[in-house]
Amino acid sequence: MPKNLLNLCLQSCKANGGKGKRMSLASFFESIPEKQRNLQLGLACDNPMSGAFPHKRVVHAGLNGTLISPKETQSVWDTVMSGSPKKGQMQCAYIHIPFCKTKCTYCGFFQNGTSQSIEDKYIDGLIGELKLASESPRLKDGLIHAVFIGGGTPTSLSPANSERLLKAIKEYLPLANDYELTLEGRIHDLIPENLEVWMNNGVNRMSIGIQSFNTKVRQMVGRLDTKETVLERLAALKAYGQCSVVIDLIYGLPGQTMEVWEQDLADLVKSGVDGADLYQLNVFDGSDLNRDITSGKVPPAATTSMQGDMFEFGRTYLEARAYRRLSAAHWSANNRERSLYNILAKAGVPMFPFGSGAGGNVDGYGMMLHRALKPYEDMVSRGEKPFMALMKQSDLQPFVNQVVSQLEQGYLNINTLVAMDSRLDELNWLYKLWEKRGLVLYNGLLYKLTSAGEFWTVNITQSTLEAMEYIITGKNSFALESVAAQDTKTTSKENPNQEIRGIGQGKANISVPTDEQTEAQRKEALMTKAKEEIAKSGASGESANRMIQTMANLSADEIEYMMERMMS
Repeated sequence: MPKNLLNLCLQSCKANGGKGKRMSLASFFESIPEKQRNLQLGLACDNPMSGAFPHKRVVHAGLNGTLISPKETQSVWDTVMSGSPKKGQMQCAYIHIPFCKTKCTYCGFFQNGTSQSIEDKYIDGLIGELKLASESPRLKDGLIHAVFIGGGTPTSLSPANSERLLKAIKEYLPLANDYELTLEGRIHDLIPENLEVWMNNGVNRMSIGIQSFNTKVRQMVGRLDTKETVLERLAALKAYGQCSVVIDLIYGLPGQTMEVWEQDLADLVKSGVDGADLYQLNVFDGSDLNRDITSGKVPPAATTSMQGDMFEFGRTYLEARAYRRLSAAHWSANNRERSLYNILAKAGVPMFPFGSGAGGNVDGYGMMLHRALKPYEDMVSRGEKPFMALMKQSDLQPFVNQVVSQLEQGYLNINTLVAMDSRLDELNWLYKLWEKRGLVLYNGLLYKLTSAGEFWTVNITQSTLEAMEYIITGKNSFALESVAAQDTKTTSKENPNQEIRGIGQGKANISVPTDEQTEAQRKEALMTKAKEEIAKSGASGESANRMIQTMANLSADEIEYMMERMMS
């Protein structure tokens, strides 16, 4: 039996009563430990925005997959790629550039520095990987509707290599007429010689990591440019008129008071960009930012409770100015911004991965490509897909895609799930509970997230998936990651073998066992090591998040096995 974090055999047996018949969903949640129940169901409170859950417990929601033996990965992939695409199916591609010129402290991953020769060689291999895939029926006979070039810092590529890669994308990927091609990057690279290449070679969406316009806040976390430079370069990019311009803002950064956050939002509107992603800061254990906060080098980051206030303020501010909320974190200022890649990725459509450290999924298989440059380049030169790991997705993946996609859009229509499996009508019990607690509203057809529900989307989604898995399979799965180090931590006086997380302002504490012999502790230690290895590879952003998400949904044994592959 695969074991997720805290998913112990004893609990699974208890959930099934040792027999084939399972308990009702309500009885199941009543039977599990209070700590787990509070994290899955949340807490009744007067202010659900700050107190509906003890804390955020995962970065991305999902369920377990099963690793394919390395001996079989190439043959399985060849079979997949020799198949035919579904007519009319939307698809996307993710291309990873694993290089960064500087490191931001809030990023939990070391960014590879690079030389021109290393970059040239990498682009040679990446183009070779694209060319090899272009010959397969599964790719060439379908259409790619969205391409995301992420990293790392893709805009740091030389103009010559940017042009080579963009031309290869147009040559080897079957782009739909209305394709979206996003280039991710930083403000420091928005200079004329780069812009000319990008705009002349098919880029029609730029995603720029601003994080904050405030110069002091930016430079505290490793960003280079001043507010004035940021606004000037965004204006220059907009002046080309050739692409949708979207920026990332983070709320909860050290030194980012509510007044600073309000000014960040005002500067967003002033900049005239087409859209924005408002991301909640995750302070990871072991990150440079967490060390800087602990040492007093920078002020503390906002607690989860304070982040809830910032989320609500940002939501109200943008809605009042006619911005449209496209998904959990994405806002559009006008019809030019579609956020197509992000929406398709959350819907679980086929995503073809290319580049060292890239992740994706195709026809029931999830995958991560080798994170180290040498094995990546060697495998591509042999005509192989450079897998670090290939996984068979959960049999419940079609259900997962429905839940994640709908909740990302701010609602859940349980009737669509009941049409797939009538037993899932029992999810209404869970959502009626959350309606009483101020997280959702039922309109007679579907449940819509309230503003508090939107803030806790990832917790709600993960708990929905775990409840769904229990209803269909009888398994008790429970994911828990260390993603909110900004929330206080102390040791329980009553039990020194327990860690207490004090969550924000007046929120209830929750005790999490820290016995090193438990499955949970073993998995957490392995995940920490895995993040270190991913960091050494230069993977970051979209790619690194997908890698971590995939590994978080595996058992400790499976992570250990994957680690052996990563270290090889």
